[in-house]
Amino acid sequence: MSLAESVGAPLKVSDVSFKKGEHILLSKASFVLDNAEVLGVASNRTEPVECLFKLLLFLERPSSGSITYFNNPRFSRNDLSRKVGFYSCTMDMINDLTVLENFLLAASMHGMPKNASVKRAEELLSLFEATNASRVKWSKLALSLRRKLCFASSFIHNPSVILLYDPFRGATYDVASFMRNFIKTSTDLGKSLLIFSTVPILLDEICDRILIFHNGQQAVLDHTESFVTGVSGPGMLSIHVSNFNIETNIGMLEKMGVSWYATGEKEAIIELENTPEKIQRLVGFLVTNNAAVNKILSSRQHLLESANRLMEE
Repeated sequence: MSLAESVGAPLKVSDVSFKKGEHILLSKASFVLDNAEVLGVASNRTEPVECLFKLLLFLERPSSGSITYFNNPRFSRNDLSRKVGFYSCTMDMINDLTVLENFLLAASMHGMPKNASVKRAEELLSLFEATNASRVKWSKLALSLRRKLCFASSFIHNPSVILLYDPFRGATYDVASFMRNFIKTSTDLGKSLLIFSTVPILLDEICDRILIFHNGQQAVLDHTESFVTGVSGPGMLSIHVSNFNIETNIGMLEKMGVSWYATGEKEAIIELENTPEKIQRLVGFLVTNNAAVNKILSSRQHLLESANRLMEE
């Protein structure tokens, strides 16, 4: 869709740039999010996707350009809290509150009346197969369930647009699969979603189009089938493993500071910085746990090569 065809679109971003000091984090980003569309946003660096995520949540103001929701140039933060939902893989809720109390708190922050909040919270907990956890303290939940329910909370106010930052990072295979299915169901209901990632694993399964940034510059925006997606990020390695019990080893992976994406019940892709110390520590840990390392790939060029091919055609 061209910018000229964007009347009625949930979101229009026009020539948005963001400069911090002398450093340009984002330059002339332009795209339209269509109704009932899933648009993936990927980058070879973390800063551009983080920056765009914050700009779209009105946490920062663009240095130039415009962001327009629902064709309304006066769209405010209050409007955003009612019509836009968001989730980040770093999100968490209040440990001392129950699951239901946390959901009701999230609903109140989005301006929902209490009666409607209770009904919606109970509906979401049922949809996410967590009704039995409603009275459980947040601190007592397993990490995988916390991730799943944090994701669910972004839908508490039934938003029309949902922004998801790296939603599959750190999610077990069954939780990631549930998220993907829920995203597909949401578009069937007319919702529009933006998924941000520096590691676009699985984006090709759920996104209609993918937007790629290269060093903060918009490189390519095209339909998903035009891409050969893969992991990315300068100086990163992706290690593909099998026979690895992710649930048992979540704590150690978190301590190592690696990113991991479950691709099967006992399969995963683990990303880490390409430094000898980190590689030696991780590989030693995998060998100790009898995991099979199937392949190790340098992830630096995957998306950039794909973008360059499209730009040369």
